[in-house]
Amino acid sequence: MKKRRVTLNLDEDVVEALEAMEGKSMSAVANKALREAVESAAHRAALLEWLDELDERYGKATPEEQAEVAAFFDEVFGPADPDVERSTGAA
Repeated sequence: MKKRRVTLNLDEDVVEALEAMEGKSMSAVANKALREAVESAAHRAALLEWLDELDERYGKATPEEQAEVAAFFDEVFGPADPDVERSTGAA
């Protein structure tokens, strides 16, 4: 694949972590991480679009249904991180 030179300013701890990955160039490690981040963002966007389509077709979940799902996930995966806001899907 064709490469393009760019200049990035990275936090010192990120540079140190990249340098610690022996055997791989910093460019290769950074490229792989950025590719995964871009793919993840695209996947998330597609998933959110699909969920919006489901909301249009079937209607949004009621607060009671959302609470039931949240309780299920808490039971299966443990309580949500209190520092992370849980999306309710309500607009």
